[in-house]
Amino acid sequence: MTPDRYTTRRIRARYIKALNAIPLPIRHTDPPDAALPIDLAGLPILATATINDLAVQYSLVLGQTRFRLTFKDTRPALIGHIINLETDNPRLVIAEPLHTEWALVNEPALTEHAARTWAANTKACGR
Repeated sequence: MTPDRYTTRRIRARYIKALNAIPLPIRHTDPPDAALPIDLAGLPILATATINDLAVQYSLVLGQTRFRLTFKDTRPALIGHIINLETDNPRLVIAEPLHTEWALVNEPALTEHAARTWAANTKACGR
């Protein structure tokens, strides 16, 4: 018995067809939704701040205590992440080497705005 060498292609074609049939959530709306804007990675934008004449968007990484920082009008858009938001010492993690100098100079403003945004958008349980 000879194995069918096209079986893998048929399975892959059926899998792609099934994936295309699944209704996936919209990741980008045009024009942007005013109530809850979504960034290009599909994350909700909780705040936008102008720091050193550049608009920075703070996107919530769902299920984690971190914000994803991106520029609104500059490319490449990704700056990095603010982590440890549940503590008193939030920390900036730079992901894009081209923005390292700018991010280090503006780190206090970035982390302060992230901490304020986190505090305004989370609830503390008093139990």
